[in-house]
Amino acid sequence: MKRNKDEKEKLAVGIEYPERRFGVIAMDKGFINADQLWEALIKQEAQVTGDAERRHVGMILKDLGYLSVSQINEVLEGMNAETESRKVVPKLPRQKRGKAKPKKR
Repeated sequence: MKRNKDEKEKLAVGIEYPERRFGVIAMDKGFINADQLWEALIKQEAQVTGDAERRHVGMILKDLGYLSVSQINEVLEGMNAETESRKVVPKLPRQKRGKAKPKKR
């Protein structure tokens, strides 16, 4: 999920969405496999189409018995670390340097 330069500029308020999604990170950590993630994503989509409130994949995986709370927290911490490392911080306009002019009274 690559963002082009224009999209990154739109996010230049110090916030950026994670590049890697929760399920991918959980698989990379060896907590779940692709079949378990697929099952959770299907359940999540069924909830959305059934007018139920959309639940996070991590909570669905927990309810299915595939993830523990500590594993969910570990994945979320990893997501936060990745997001922080890519955060776009707006640049403030540079002030001119030089001697300060006295105010006229």
